[in-house]
Amino acid sequence: MKQSSDYEYEALCSAILEAVGGAANIKNVFHCVTRLRIVPVHREQVDMEKLKSVSGIIKVVESSGQIQCVIGTTVPEVYNDFVAISGVQGGGETEEKESTPAKTTGEAEEKKPNILVRGLNTLASCVTPYLYAIVAGGMIKGIISLITALGLVSAKSDIITVLSAVGDAPFYFMPFLVGYAAAKRFKVKEVFGIMTAGILMYSTFSAPAEGVTGYTFGFFNIPAYNYKSSLFPVILSVWIFSVVFHFIDRHMPKNLRIVFSGALSFLISAPIFLGFAAPLGNWVAKIMTSGFAWLFTNAGPFAGALFCGIIPLTVIFGIKGWSAVELQNLNTLGYDYMLPNFFYSNLAVSGAVLGYAVHLKKGEAKSAAVSTGLVCILGITEPALYGIALPEKKPLAAAMIGGAVAGACAMLLHVVTYAFSMPGITSIATYVDGGNNFFKLLIVMAIAWVTSFLISFFLNKNAQ
Repeated sequence: MKQSSDYEYEALCSAILEAVGGAANIKNVFHCVTRLRIVPVHREQVDMEKLKSVSGIIKVVESSGQIQCVIGTTVPEVYNDFVAISGVQGGGETEEKESTPAKTTGEAEEKKPNILVRGLNTLASCVTPYLYAIVAGGMIKGIISLITALGLVSAKSDIITVLSAVGDAPFYFMPFLVGYAAAKRFKVKEVFGIMTAGILMYSTFSAPAEGVTGYTFGFFNIPAYNYKSSLFPVILSVWIFSVVFHFIDRHMPKNLRIVFSGALSFLISAPIFLGFAAPLGNWVAKIMTSGFAWLFTNAGPFAGALFCGIIPLTVIFGIKGWSAVELQNLNTLGYDYMLPNFFYSNLAVSGAVLGYAVHLKKGEAKSAAVSTGLVCILGITEPALYGIALPEKKPLAAAMIGGAVAGACAMLLHVVTYAFSMPGITSIATYVDGGNNFFKLLIVMAIAWVTSFLISFFLNKNAQ
């Protein structure tokens, strides 16, 4: 184990490491936006009670063979310290030894979740790694919307041109970011994921000569599509490449792999994903976008209420992947009606927890409820959900009901966002459109918070 005296989260990481049975009992470790996810070798060696008592961990969740430590937005820094202190290879299995012991009874099994959860997890794993860039770009786009709407700078000025390039960059080059993450997900070298994205983004296909709509390649007709800002085409393409690559590389002599495995894999897979998978991905993206659009258009208030109402449960159970649809909406429609629901839900959780806190006597419990309830306004709900809403249940019910009411109202008022951002109070600039969309947002924000607060206040009259 390495010296850890210089690490900011030494105490937390050391305590987690001890509770899970040491580095030798860690098969895999990675993280998402708020959780440190550990796959143990032997589940029985993990002391769950000790782990739950570690200061700095909000909640411990066991799911799909993983021990998930909910830490919050500092999890990337905690993760970096943890892999450095433990010596475990981050982002994958521990470094393989020359002889790997056979799996024994008691070794943790990674249970496969159902196909829907696996699909959402795959989307999340391909989107989550670059959310920080997406959020940065989205906030810059929000600032652009704000300063142009207020008339501080002309929309045609060079300042806006430069800022637009900065804000649009993570969206425009999304295929490369997704390709890198997808390659990690499908266990091939990341550079192959970047190369796959480069093939899709190559000017031959993205900017063909006038009149050219496609190319004939043997039995394949390869359409000339522009895949900028796309998600599904890249993910499908990298997956196809990974299937071909793993088969070829497994049967290729070791001394020839570096020369032939990648080349042969692209020779076989590129025509397939260019002629079939990537167009299919485009089609799937359009179907999903139009499908959600149809649902929200034809059953607007009901769809908004249902979706916004269940968001706290999706956070609690770690269900993710909605970002892919939201980003696709922004790319296809120019706006999104799903992401705002997370903002309303966060405000609803805030109102519900603070409504519960009113009845508490002064002390640690009241302080915890107030502080976690206020943090929700910034878009961080895990402390409130895991620490207050879920254990007490009534605040959770109030948050879900308040969120459902807000989601329905938002659909009636047609509130949308024009850029991707973290769903907190700092994202309000992304709702400015020069019209009344921003003022409608303020109305829904008030509905979400006040409704949840009042419901929670009356439900929790007997709270101590």
